Amino acid sequence: LALIRSYHLLASCQKITDRGMQFGTKIKTVLGDDIYWDKLKLPLKGCASTDSCQLWRCRRHKKIEGKCLLSLPHGASFLDCGSHFGDTTLTMAIHARANGRDDLRFIAFEPSRRKCKFIRAMVKMNGLENSVKIVNACIGDDCRDVRQIDEKGFDRYDGRVAYTDRSVENHSNSSHEEEVPTRTQILFDKEALGIGERSTFYFDGCSNSNDSASESGSEDDESNEDAGNTPMIYLDSIKEEILPLGFLHLDVEGWEALALNGAQEILSQINDTCFIVAEIWDEKDRKKRQKAIINPDCRPGGDVLAAMMPFDQFERLADIVDQDRNLFFKYKAL
Repeated sequence: LALIRSYHLLASCQKITDRGMQFGTKIKTVLGDDIYWDKLKLPLKGCASTDSCQLWRCRRHKKIEGKCLLSLPHGASFLDCGSHFGDTTLTMAIHARANGRDDLRFIAFEPSRRKCKFIRAMVKMNGLENSVKIVNACIGDDCRDVRQIDEKGFDRYDGRVAYTDRSVENHSNSSHEEEVPTRTQILFDKEALGIGERSTFYFDGCSNSNDSASESGSEDDESNEDAGNTPMIYLDSIKEEILPLGFLHLDVEGWEALALNGAQEILSQINDTCFIVAEIWDEKDRKKRQKAIINPDCRPGGDVLAAMMPFDQFERLADIVDQDRNLFFKYKAL
């Protein structure tokens, strides 16, 4: 009898395990909301973070953003630039839904294709298809191709991976300027998404003809990333999808100022509650990240402050210091 009971208990545990494999594990976010999260699908090879779940990174940072989130205007967008594994996007989207703010829109920008697929899996698992969009691209000041910088100790799935402009290398090795295809025109065109194997990954709750591979990624994804096939776009090029902007979260590994320069039209149209958070590197980080620094003579955060100077409708708040230091700005009515 004891053996029979043990068998049934093991069978029940297996059913629970199978359901967990399908729907992930139900845990709490930093903001206390329920979320299904499947850390087994995380492509963590080489990831430097000590949090194997990745969902609970930057707790203080997320709690501040969570408070700001609920004060955003109706229908505002929350942009997560440098989304990593989507922990910020998903935490905020679930918090918005839990507090009756289904009107808010979330766009996750992430250059790693495999990370985008993981984010998509978690979006579907949590029923967030109507509020979260995913774009496989770097955010900068133009539309062109970029490649990953080879930095010692950094893996393609590390949250600190930086990119450099491929066109610089192309120009130095060519006697004429190579025409770099602009991808923005196809970025939000569902019908064009299947054109060519280099089309930009895009997810808005619908199935995508150009992305039928498994949610957790494939060897082809790794080959594409190794080849440097990563597009960079600027936010103004898709401003119709973004406006009205409510929150701009920038964690783009040294490109924060470039991203702001590429959002001049959007920022100039802000006339309601809006927040901007931009990560900056301190002197210690800058010494480690020599290959990724765009302006080595600029003091930490100086390029971000310079990019924000034309927008005196934003006031600087106290920096957010968590795992990293972030400059924090809020729109103020003039």
